[in-house]
Amino acid sequence: MDFKAARLNAYHQWPQGTKFKAEEKFDSCLERNDNSIPFKTAKLGKPLDNNQSIYIGHYLDGLEALPRRPDYMFDHCFRVIDSSSQIRYPKKGLKGVAQGLGKELIKSAPAQWKVITDSLCRNLPSPTLMYIVKRMCESYVPQNDANKQFYGRVVDCTGKQFYDEFIKKFSIDKSKKITPIPSGELLQSASSFMRLYLSGVVGTQKRRNISPVLDLTNPNNVPTDARRIEFLLSIWLFTMRNERAHGSALSPFKTSKSSLERYESYYFSMLACYIFSLGALSLSDPHMIKVSEIESCSVSNTALQNIFFTRS
Repeated sequence: MDFKAARLNAYHQWPQGTKFKAEEKFDSCLERNDNSIPFKTAKLGKPLDNNQSIYIGHYLDGLEALPRRPDYMFDHCFRVIDSSSQIRYPKKGLKGVAQGLGKELIKSAPAQWKVITDSLCRNLPSPTLMYIVKRMCESYVPQNDANKQFYGRVVDCTGKQFYDEFIKKFSIDKSKKITPIPSGELLQSASSFMRLYLSGVVGTQKRRNISPVLDLTNPNNVPTDARRIEFLLSIWLFTMRNERAHGSALSPFKTSKSSLERYESYYFSMLACYIFSLGALSLSDPHMIKVSEIESCSVSNTALQNIFFTRS
């Protein structure tokens, strides 16, 4: 399929709808699941002012794009995170929110947010982990402002020594030199390592030839719950948001690389962004959402998505 021509033809044929292969596969998956969408909303309290009504409006605008465009719901959830957190992060912008929200959430309800963080980190789809790892490798030697900013956020979250050793271990070529595009085998290994790192669990078997700072059998190297949330928000979700906001990414479901796995990845990023937007609301407008409701929403939705995409 010539996807460049297909996109142009779809543009010229508008307003007649045109489905690409990934979209057809997703529709088939919906049929196999009795048209049940792999997402359920949490129960919200009544808005008491205009800002709170705006938050619900964002959710409604995003929900109307489902089930076929979870990326639009993702965008609207990030707007809720930004808007509902601004008052607590003056002059720090969305970067400050992404880096600081995790500490606030854990402090507010440590037990519940540990369960929520576990449900998200331990169910990350493989394409999502690959996306994170690729961005870490590509941005280690910054070539532009976007890469420099990403590099800085990784260092802020994991520490420079961790980032250095991660690259030396997983982002090298056959001559052991650092490369921004490591082999597929190394990327798979890096993704496997990142899954364990984000799980928050101490490793039981030390990897061969691993740097002491990357040794996850050492409890001191396992990230805290607040740090894991910062990783998800600052390194994963904020990066996706920036790429979409700056127009530097193709339409996710109308490319030659689109697949059902991409839908799974976007549904999960949408879910994570939704959960953290609810968390931001629980801090700024406590009457709108209880942490117990967010916990239930996160756990039930991760299970729902696993079932939905496993059946595909």
